[in-house]
Amino acid sequence: MTGMALENAKLVQSRLQNERLAAVGETVAFLSHYIKNVLQGLSGGSDVLEMGLKRKSLENVERGWGIIERNLDKIYNLTSNMITFSKDREPSIVLAQLNLIVQEAMDLAQRHADHKGVSLLAELEDIPAIPIDTDGVHQVALNLINNAIDAVPAQTGSVHVTTHYDNDKKRAVLTVRDNGPGIELELMDALFEPFQSTKGQGGTGLGLAAAHKIVQELHGQITIENVSPHGTAFHVLLPARSDQLPDRDDTHGHSARKP
Repeated sequence: MTGMALENAKLVQSRLQNERLAAVGETVAFLSHYIKNVLQGLSGGSDVLEMGLKRKSLENVERGWGIIERNLDKIYNLTSNMITFSKDREPSIVLAQLNLIVQEAMDLAQRHADHKGVSLLAELEDIPAIPIDTDGVHQVALNLINNAIDAVPAQTGSVHVTTHYDNDKKRAVLTVRDNGPGIELELMDALFEPFQSTKGQGGTGLGLAAAHKIVQELHGQITIENVSPHGTAFHVLLPARSDQLPDRDDTHGHSARKP
C-alpha cells in the first residue's frame, strides 16, 4: 500500500509538472506572437521614416514616426501589465484626485483614438480627493480606455469616460463606456482571466487581468455591463475609506505619474 501511495504521488507530481510546462509554453507562444507583431510594426515604421528622410518627405517622416509611436505604446502597456500580473505588489496609497489620473490616461490614449478616428469624450464630476494607488489606478484607466478604443468601429466609434462620487457609499466610480458590439454573456466571466482576449491576435489578454488585480488590491470592484442597443460599460468602484488614508497630509492632488 505504501508503494502504491508513493507511485500515485509521483504520478500526480508528474501530471502537475506537465500541466505547468504546457501553461508556460502556451504563455510564451502567445506573448511571442504578439511581440513579433509589434516588432514588425516597428520595422515597418522605421522603413517609412527612413524613406521619408532620404526623400526629404515630411509626410512620410510623420507617418513613419506615428507607426513607431503606436508600437512603442504597445510595448509599454505590455510590460506594465506583465509586471503587474506576475508578482504581488503592495499598493502605495496616497490622497489624490481621481480626475487628474483619469485625464492623464486619456491624454496618453488620445493618439490611439485619433489614429482610429474614434471620439474620446470625458465627463468628470467634481469629486473629493480619495486614498488610492495613483500608478495602479492610472494603469487601470489606461487599460480600460485602450480596450474600449480597440472595441469600437473605426471612424464611427466613441468612448465616453466618466467619474462620479457616491457619497452614500463613500466610493468613487470610474466608468468607461463604448459603442462597440458588446460582449457575449458567456464570455464575461472569463474576461478577467489572463490571456483571455476578444481581440484575437490583436491583444495579449493581460490588460483586463492586470486591471482586475489592481482593483482587488485596492479592495474595490470592477464590473461589466452590456449597454443597449450597442456597447459595453466597465465600472470601477474605488472605496474612500479612512483606514486607507496616508499618514501624512501633504498628498492632496498628487498626479498619477512621475516625469
